[in-house]
Amino acid sequence: MATVDNSRAWALLVIAVPFLAVGGFGFLRTSRFVLHAKAAHGVVVSSSSRGDGQYQTFIGYPEVLTFSDSDGTEHTTTLYNGQPTNRRPGTTVKLLYWRHDPAGTARYGDAGQLWGLSGAFLFVGALWLFGMFRSWVRDN
Repeated sequence: MATVDNSRAWALLVIAVPFLAVGGFGFLRTSRFVLHAKAAHGVVVSSSSRGDGQYQTFIGYPEVLTFSDSDGTEHTTTLYNGQPTNRRPGTTVKLLYWRHDPAGTARYGDAGQLWGLSGAFLFVGALWLFGMFRSWVRDN
């Protein structure tokens, strides 16, 4: 009886699991945020085309926005983008926020901004998982 070496399939599974875990965690976290968030329209006050080095591994491009919460209180927040935006001051954008901390929890209400990163992790993890199944079927 011949033995089958499935080490390639196991290696692909080891790579796929962290991607799926990070993507799944991000998806659940974003779902929780969206389910409990309030919507508002923010106005761009300023937008920078120069990164500020806010984070060590991420050069963020800050965008200062003002918005009113559901109680009518005005808030100012700074949101960071991975690349410069072409939004001019006065442009209106959709925001989501949690009522207990509107300025601290504000995020863009755009689907790509909300779901893009976790969706990318889930997609890459699914590709690795598909490769694992293909390798498993080929070896067996």
